[in-house]
Amino acid sequence: MARAVLHLELPGIYVAAARELALAPPDRPVLIHRRERLLDFSPLPGLLRGQSLRLARALVPHAVPLPVGVLHGAETYRTVWDELLTVGPALEPVAWHGGYVDVSGCLPRRGLDVYLARLAHRLELLTGVAPARGIGTSKLVARHASPLGRIVDPRETLPFLHAQHLRPDQGLTRAMIALLTELGCHRWGDVARVPEPRLQALFGLRGTILKRWSEGTDPRPVRSRYPPPFETVQAPLEPDDDDRWIEIFVPLTRLLAERLRRRGEVTTEVILALGGRAGWETFRRRLARGVAQAERLRTILLGLLPAHLDPWAYHELRVTLRGLRNQEVVQGVLFRDAEEERRQQVDDALSRVRSRYGLDTIGYTGETPPRERLAEKVWKLEGVEA
Repeated sequence: MARAVLHLELPGIYVAAARELALAPPDRPVLIHRRERLLDFSPLPGLLRGQSLRLARALVPHAVPLPVGVLHGAETYRTVWDELLTVGPALEPVAWHGGYVDVSGCLPRRGLDVYLARLAHRLELLTGVAPARGIGTSKLVARHASPLGRIVDPRETLPFLHAQHLRPDQGLTRAMIALLTELGCHRWGDVARVPEPRLQALFGLRGTILKRWSEGTDPRPVRSRYPPPFETVQAPLEPDDDDRWIEIFVPLTRLLAERLRRRGEVTTEVILALGGRAGWETFRRRLARGVAQAERLRTILLGLLPAHLDPWAYHELRVTLRGLRNQEVVQGVLFRDAEEERRQQVDDALSRVRSRYGLDTIGYTGETPPRERLAEKVWKLEGVEA
C-alpha cells in the first residue's frame, strides 16, 4: 500500500476567529498580520499572504487590522481541526492555518474527488473560505500539490516534484533558497542535478537531506500532535460582595464539555489552579469514572474550592482536564479507591449546598465569624431580616 499524505491550507481561519471573538464590525473586512506581514484577510482583490501590512492598508483603507496574538483562545481553531479527526489517524498542524494528515489506507477507492470536495465544503462552512488541499506520497510532495489542488499519483511523483519551484518548508529556509538560487537552482529538478558533495559543502547534513528530497525520498512521518493531551481554559477572577464570581465556572465548563463532545472524549482528572499575589495554588481530583458533562464538571470544581477560600486574594483562575480518553473505551469504574470515592461524595454534597444557598465562599472568615456570615446568607435568601 502506497503512503498517502494530505496537506491542507486553511485560509480564512484567522478571520473566522476574529469574527467569533467580535473584534471587528461584521460589515468591515479584516486584515490579520504578524510582524507587519499579512497572514490572513477577508476575501478582497489585490491582497496576498505575506504582503506588507502598510501596502494592504493602502489598498483597503477601511479594513480593520488585527495582530494574530489577539485571537488567542478562539474556539474556531479547535472546531476546524476537530473536523479533520475522522479523516486520518495522525494530524500534525504546522500552524492553525495549515498542516498534514496521514491518510494512508483511509481514502476511498472510488469517488476520491467527491470525498475531498465534501471535506472542503465542511471546512469552508467553518472558515468562510475553501481550503487548499493536495495529496502525495510524502510531506514535500503534498505541500507542493495543495496550491494546485492535485492528487499526485506515486508514479508521477518525481516528474511532478522536479517541475516545482523551491518554497520555504520545514528544513528549507529562505536563506538556503537564496544560496541555491545563486547556483542556478530554481526548481527541485535543478537541485537534483547538483552533486551531493557540493550541497554538503554549503549546508552540511541538510545538503544530504536536500539531495534525498530532490530524488523523491522524504521519509518524514506525520507526527500525531492533535488533539492535545490535555485541555486548559483560564479567565480573570473578579470577586464581588455578592459572591457572583462563582458563575465564572458556567462558561468555562460549557466550553470544555463542548470540546470533549466533539472529539468523543472524557476526562479522568480535573485540576483547578488559582493565581494570586502569593503564587499559584492547585487543587486536583482524580475521577473514578470518565466525565464529559458541563454540569458534572462544574460540580467537581465547586467541590474543589477550599473552605478557607478568600477570592479577593486571587486574580486568575485556570481549569485543566487531563487523562483524556475515548468515550467508547471507558466503561465502568477506571479504578477502585474508597478514599477517592468518598472525596467525590463530599464534593457533590458541598457543591449542592453552595449551589442551593449561594454559599460560594462557605467557611471564609474575613471580618465576620463564619457562623454569623452563614446565618446572614441564609436569612437573606429566605427573606428574614437579620
